[in-house]
Amino acid sequence: MNLVVLRIQNTKKLTKELEEFLIKLNKKVLIISKEKLVFNSNFIYRQLLVDSNNLYYFNNDIQYGAKFILKRLFDIILSLLLIVLLSPLLLIITVLVRRRDGSPSMISQKRVGLHGSKFEMYKFRTMYKDAHSKRSDLKDSNEKSGPLFKITSDPRIINGLEFLRTYSLDELPQLFNVLKGNMSLVGPRPLFEEDTEYFDKNYIRRLNVLPGMTGLLQINERNTDDFEVWYKYDIEYIDNWSLYLDIKILLKTFSAVINKRTTGS
Repeated sequence: MNLVVLRIQNTKKLTKELEEFLIKLNKKVLIISKEKLVFNSNFIYRQLLVDSNNLYYFNNDIQYGAKFILKRLFDIILSLLLIVLLSPLLLIITVLVRRRDGSPSMISQKRVGLHGSKFEMYKFRTMYKDAHSKRSDLKDSNEKSGPLFKITSDPRIINGLEFLRTYSLDELPQLFNVLKGNMSLVGPRPLFEEDTEYFDKNYIRRLNVLPGMTGLLQINERNTDDFEVWYKYDIEYIDNWSLYLDIKILLKTFSAVINKRTTGS
C-alpha cells in the first residue's frame, strides 16, 4: 500500500489522534474534503481545489519501510556502542561541570523534531544558569542571521568549559536522544520552537526527517553566519538521503571534530 485516500465530510479539523496516525504511516496520503481543513501539526502538504473539493496531499515517506528500519537499527547499535565506550568521558565531564558551576551538569532544551513534535534535547551545560533566557538581551550582539545565534567570547559560557563546545563534547548526551528515537545520529540540527518562524513552505520539509546530532552542514560550513547555507545543506540531505550518506557524514564528522572545525550549537 503506497497511497492512502481519505474522504472527510462535515468537519474542518481532523482529530489529533487521526492526524498523528496518518503522519506516522510514512505513506502518501490524499485527503478529500468539501471543507477547508485546519491541521494540528506542522508538516508540508499540497492543497488544490478541484470541483469544489479541497485536495490535501502529503508524502512523509522520505525515510520509510526497510530503509527507515535499517537506519533506526544503525542508530541504536552505534549510539549504544558509543555510550559504553565514552562512559568514562561522560563521567569526567559531569564532574567537571559540577565543579565549575554546580548542578545540574546536564540540561534539556525543548526543540522541534519529526513532524513538528516537541522533545527535550540533552546537552552538557556549558553556560551559566538561565543563559537561554538572556538570549533576547544579547540579540543586538548576535553575529549570525535568521535563527542562528552566536557571539564571539559569549559571556554566558562558563569559564574554562569552552573546549567542550570546540570539540562538540557538550553534544554527547544527545546519544540518549538517539536511543529514545526522537533524534538520529545524522539529520538536520533540531532548532528551538521560536526559530520555526523562519521556516517557509519549502524549508518545513526538514520536519519530515528525524533531526540529527550531525549533518552535511557540520562537515562543510558549520560556522557559517548565513541561514541560507543551513537551508541548502538540509534540503540537499533530505533529497539525497541514504544510509550510505549517513555513514559518510559520520566518518567526516569525526575528522572535523579532531580538526577542531565543529562547535556546539
